[in-house]
Amino acid sequence: MKQKLYNILNLREKKKTVILTMLTLFLSQNAFAQNASAISTDFTPLELGVLILVALTFFVVILVLIASLSIYNHSVSVLKQDKIARGEEVEPSTESFSEWFWKKFNAAKPERAVLMHHDYDGIEELDNDLPPWWKYGFYLCIVAAVVYLYVYANGIAADSTEEYQVAMTEGNVLKAQYLAEMANSINEENVELADVAGVTKGKTLFAKKCKTCHGANAEGLSGPNLTDEYWLHGGDIKSIFKTVKYGVPAKGMISWKDQLSPQEMQEVSSFVLSLQGTNPPNAKDPQGEKYEPIKE
Repeated sequence: MKQKLYNILNLREKKKTVILTMLTLFLSQNAFAQNASAISTDFTPLELGVLILVALTFFVVILVLIASLSIYNHSVSVLKQDKIARGEEVEPSTESFSEWFWKKFNAAKPERAVLMHHDYDGIEELDNDLPPWWKYGFYLCIVAAVVYLYVYANGIAADSTEEYQVAMTEGNVLKAQYLAEMANSINEENVELADVAGVTKGKTLFAKKCKTCHGANAEGLSGPNLTDEYWLHGGDIKSIFKTVKYGVPAKGMISWKDQLSPQEMQEVSSFVLSLQGTNPPNAKDPQGEKYEPIKE
């Protein structure tokens, strides 16, 4: 009698523990969801559907565990009552709920119970059913596939074309940011000739900033002629960029680094190099030393 009372109390305690654990997990999920929603509520319909599906799955798992615990308690009680009715001694159960649940969930059968008595060269065929956990997972995949099909068939989520367009838009924004960062990192050590579009922009900048001293065609006024092969401070792109950036205060050439961005200085320097050999009218006499490009 004492042993029976002990088993009943022990089962009740197990039942309370499992139920409290499940409730705690469920409440913690709710709390997490509330915190997440406080941080961001910008969910797409697909993300919202996935969250609902996960929540429902979690809820079903809780119900299955609680139902399994009730079945376990009931089966243990029935077995004990049968033994008591037959006058047999009731021994304390050594099987835990987790062991019983896994055995039930896995439903593995002894090999002798699934032999089909078919012999193929000494190899015997078995007929073991798929375990319940595998079947439940398969059913869940079917449900997820139906939800997925419904979401995309009804235009709730973006199709691949829309996703591509969104990705391209985001990529162009990132590209523009990258180019802006690269443009600001140009200096006299890493500067290179600009492309055709950059040279065109450099022409506009030259007309606004440089023609007063160098002439509209860079033929030279108070400043030197920029169309011949002679240079006072070097005739390669790095030397011209450096001259534009820091200027030559002793000869009246101002520094443009505070008025032009690194990219703009690259563009105007590239435009100046594009004027080589244009021979404009009224060109100023050559100054400096003849520059000969270094052949690589």
